[in-house]
Amino acid sequence: MLYLVRHGQTLWNTEARFQGQYDSPLTELGRDQALRIGRALAAEIGQRAEPIRAYVSPLGRTRATAELIGRALPMSIVEEPKLMEVHFGDWEGLTRDDILSRFGKDQSIRPFDWQFQAPGGEALDVVLARVSAWYDEAETPAVVITHGIISRLVRGLHAGLSHEDMLTLPVSQDGYFRLDGGRLEFVPAP
Repeated sequence: MLYLVRHGQTLWNTEARFQGQYDSPLTELGRDQALRIGRALAAEIGQRAEPIRAYVSPLGRTRATAELIGRALPMSIVEEPKLMEVHFGDWEGLTRDDILSRFGKDQSIRPFDWQFQAPGGEALDVVLARVSAWYDEAETPAVVITHGIISRLVRGLHAGLSHEDMLTLPVSQDGYFRLDGGRLEFVPAP
């Protein structure tokens, strides 16, 4: 079983900026989200003889989220670069309006995967290959702390979804996804 967590809200989330592999700090709400998720995971997973494995993207916002979750749930952290967010190239740090005004509006870009069109950024096939390589070798049970798009890809791989279906999955910072036997279930953190 995998317990999939998106990092808590960041300053750039509130500004609708593409963070990609740049970072911005967790907001007060983001810190609260991580603490609530930690308590919810601890209640579900319960006491264990040893800490549960946690695969964590090495970016600052996921490491900060892991540290806060770890206050309630003992975890053995495995820093996993394959779980880093998509590199958005020249778009990192920009809003969608910034992108459209600086780079123009291309009508050929499909709405579900337009973020993979960034100049100097990663293509969907490249990102999917690195996430698949991690997923195929991930040991369970484990907590996974990652990012919005990567969360979609992990869930899509788990459920055997098409690219379009996986990229349109919802993301949340107010709970976690339980992945078990091809099933996906969102668990809100009270």
